[in-house]
Amino acid sequence: MDPIKILKRAWHILWSYRALWVFGLILAMAGAGSLGNNGSNNSSRNEANSQSSQQQPLPEDMGEAFKQVTHEIQKAFYAGLDKVGIPKDDAGTLIGIVIAFVIFCVILGLIFAVARYVAETAVIRMVDEYENTGTKMTIREGFRIGWSRTSWRLFLINLLVNLPLILGMTLLLVGVGMAIFQSMTRGFQTPAMFLIVALIAFMFLVIFVVAIITIFLGLLRHFFWRACALENLTVRESLSRGFQMARQNWKNIGIMWLVMIGLGIVWAVVSAIALVLTLPVVAVTAVAGALVAVIPALLAGGLTSLFLNGWLPWIVGVLFVLPLFFTVAFSPWLLLQGWQTVFTSTVWTLVYRELKALPALTSQVVDESPLPPVS
Repeated sequence: MDPIKILKRAWHILWSYRALWVFGLILAMAGAGSLGNNGSNNSSRNEANSQSSQQQPLPEDMGEAFKQVTHEIQKAFYAGLDKVGIPKDDAGTLIGIVIAFVIFCVILGLIFAVARYVAETAVIRMVDEYENTGTKMTIREGFRIGWSRTSWRLFLINLLVNLPLILGMTLLLVGVGMAIFQSMTRGFQTPAMFLIVALIAFMFLVIFVVAIITIFLGLLRHFFWRACALENLTVRESLSRGFQMARQNWKNIGIMWLVMIGLGIVWAVVSAIALVLTLPVVAVTAVAGALVAVIPALLAGGLTSLFLNGWLPWIVGVLFVLPLFFTVAFSPWLLLQGWQTVFTSTVWTLVYRELKALPALTSQVVDESPLPPVS
């Protein structure tokens, strides 16, 4: 297998097959579709510290402890409402809007997840069809071959690949919870400190093992997915077929993996430069995103103003249109990420095809070898 030949062919497919760009943009949006907010409340921390300094004994009844925790959370919630100037009468409505926003985010996440695996299937099959027949599918045809049972199987394969990471994070959370519980119940005594140190060492070991397994399975996932998408196999058959191909061709795969790591480093440097150079373009698309999102924001804010007063309705309207604004505003950067995603997927599809053809090529070489002369 010639890695340089595969990279050149993938580059040619990327720039000549424009329909793949749409699915790359979908993959980039799906990869950037989760938002996380990390905040801290200093007043809550100070109040918690003052309560812990009093060394109040923990209640023996778990029901009473739950009531106390609920009461403290409710007290902190209403105190926060008073600080920002929100009447207590609007608390129920605000909670309902927060729940609606969470449901909206969950639905949006599900849409992104479905779109991701449909796009993954479409890109793999479109590249394979182009290599087989030289035919370039349209965007509509790509969605048609992507919307299939295979996309669901790709999701299940990805879930199995990420299972060690999920279990590792679960062990870490359990370990942290045990350390916190021991420190709260026993104080900073010698047994508790020894348990905390042991749990910290165990967590570092879990992180190391899970990282190695995740990297290994992440590499195999390329072959699991392509066995499923190109050979129409079940999840179990795809895992067996992908692992068998990787085991038989581990040298070629290892070389290609190292090449892709090097390209990833180069891409990181190039993308950082491209992000800086495209800032004027992003400024223009940000204005376009604001113009596109202003009408939905006004509609959402006006509807919310029927239930809330003051400035809260307009904040709610802005929150609901943020995904639309970010998509339009950062579309140049999403397009760059989409190109990188399509290129990577194309490379591994070509690798899979090359490795699948290697036994056939070997048999042809053997069959075409000259026969020894007959005496």
